[in-house]
Amino acid sequence: MKKIYLFLIFLLFSATSYSQVILSLDDDRTYIDSIAAITKNAHSDSVKSIYSFKLSKLYLMIQDVQKSKEYLQQGNRLKTKFPFLNDVAIFYNSYSFLEKGDVDGFENALLEVNNKLKKYTNTEAYKIRAVALQNYGVMQQRKNNEKGYMKILVHEAIPAAKKSGDSELISGLYKAVAIIFMNNNDREKASEYLRDAQYYIEVTTKKSPTLIESKMETYIINAENLVELKRFYDAKKVLDKAYDKLQNHPESNLNDSYFYSEGLYYGKQNKNDKALESFEKGIKSAVKHQNQIALNRLKFAEYEVLFKLKNFDKAKANLEYLLEKTPFIVDQKNYYNELSKVYNATKNYDKAYFYSHKYNVINDSLNDTKFKSEIVELEAKYKKAENEKKITLLQSQNEKTALLVNNNRLNSILFAVLSVLLFLIVLFLWILNKNQKKLSIQKEINHEQELSALENQQKLSVSNALIEGEEVERKRIARDLHDGLGSMLSGLKIHLKLAEKENALSPAEINTLLDNSIKELRNISQNLMPESLLKLSLEHALRDLCMANSNAKTEIEFQYLVQKPNLPKNYEIVIYRIIQELLINALKYADASQILVSCSQNKDTFFITVEDNGIGFDVFVKSNGMGLRNIKNRVEILKGKLEIESVLHKGTSTYIELKVKNETLNG
Repeated sequence: MKKIYLFLIFLLFSATSYSQVILSLDDDRTYIDSIAAITKNAHSDSVKSIYSFKLSKLYLMIQDVQKSKEYLQQGNRLKTKFPFLNDVAIFYNSYSFLEKGDVDGFENALLEVNNKLKKYTNTEAYKIRAVALQNYGVMQQRKNNEKGYMKILVHEAIPAAKKSGDSELISGLYKAVAIIFMNNNDREKASEYLRDAQYYIEVTTKKSPTLIESKMETYIINAENLVELKRFYDAKKVLDKAYDKLQNHPESNLNDSYFYSEGLYYGKQNKNDKALESFEKGIKSAVKHQNQIALNRLKFAEYEVLFKLKNFDKAKANLEYLLEKTPFIVDQKNYYNELSKVYNATKNYDKAYFYSHKYNVINDSLNDTKFKSEIVELEAKYKKAENEKKITLLQSQNEKTALLVNNNRLNSILFAVLSVLLFLIVLFLWILNKNQKKLSIQKEINHEQELSALENQQKLSVSNALIEGEEVERKRIARDLHDGLGSMLSGLKIHLKLAEKENALSPAEINTLLDNSIKELRNISQNLMPESLLKLSLEHALRDLCMANSNAKTEIEFQYLVQKPNLPKNYEIVIYRIIQELLINALKYADASQILVSCSQNKDTFFITVEDNGIGFDVFVKSNGMGLRNIKNRVEILKGKLEIESVLHKGTSTYIELKVKNETLNG
């Protein structure tokens, strides 16, 4: 059963996996627990359902099978009212077929979810389609249909992944294509796809539990391929990127493959001592992680260096170990051949012949039919060539005299033509090269100008938006002062004048008017900069904001899930303003009876969720309002992400991720 679940995990994350080993580096339980907390506190069944499905996948990744099943059941229970979630559920439930050993059922479910999700154009649908197609391709590869796997990746999975915008997924699929080319020894083509895979994984900003492992694996595979292409300088740069991270994680099983690539890098340059040192580290790591595939690769790579150094005893021991451990007849054949070389080098010709014979027996059994057909074909070609040779000889004797007559004249003409042609080619290449240099310089100048213009335009756009927001805020403050405090003070002045004439206003009434004016002034001051935010904390300020805006019609629930808040004050002000603007919009337009405000933090990412059960709105039509623009500008200030989901007559959900810094880190 454990092997079945490991294979399930491999398929779940197959777009980011090189071998059937689950790679580990950081502990992702904190990330998973934060997602579980958001799922628990979500009021929408649709949000709870989709997050439950995702959690079932995440808990399976850390091999918590019990929790994985619990969240899968919860997702299935909550999905019934939503057509999209019913279709998505086919994907998350498909792995139950493999649990039962029903491979055909699993493959049919993957094809079904791909067809069902074609009618949706949201990013989640494209992402699930890409992973489902890639998993289906893996199953075809296991049936030795690698060509079919390649077609699925290039023509279906990668286009769907690009529409999803998930850079990590795109990188994983490019890496899968590259590995197919590496298996077929087309290293140049593999290099093109690995270059793209590395680009996409490096531009990925969305947090995921597999991101850092995917990045390290991409570096390691790319380095291995660059070494085979003898591009050692490029390979070293990529290896250094992986080492910068892995040196702090000596227990990670990514070290199994890292030291293999590092050893190849040294071995191909004849730095044999360093190569052996790297292979030894990799072997210890692979033994610790019980990674037999990596261990076999390391042992054979170590053998090749030992043979080169004429350390035949240890080289022979490696081959004997590999013969004992490998289940593949093709590998056994190759190891017999290498043993024959070792014994031949040590002049033990009896054993050299013995293993050479074993190699030939296996090779003959594998290629007997092919060998016979090749012999027949070669014999036919030989006879045909002999006959053609005789005919050619006779013809050449007959034509020899005529050829000698014209030979001198033809040589002279040919020499003249070739000289002119060579001159024209050299002239053409010189002119072409000159024009290309001019064109390249001009293109570079144009490109720099375009980049500068775009940067200036972006800065101007943000500045204009901030100025516009400030103007709106000033108008609001002026209106509050004029309509609120101004009116109260004017009324007080009138009453005081009447009191002077008629003695009609009592001191108690004057005190009441003054108290109301002071309260209004405090409200305006509170809106400008909450005192609780300056003196206490962001949590107190937000809780006061929610309580102040709650009324008989609308109940505002506030959740603050940050355990050790330590944000700089300027970050807290931006977060406060974002939530204040979201609440103003919800109270003003949503006509909601309930609003949920939730805040949480994971390392350097601050999460904000604001949900209401109001009338909703069309996000595409009303996405350019002043309120939403102010929110977007503030999110951009903290290099964050904003996502708004709204359904008419059902409510609106706003999700925000902000990049923040902690006070302790700045110190």
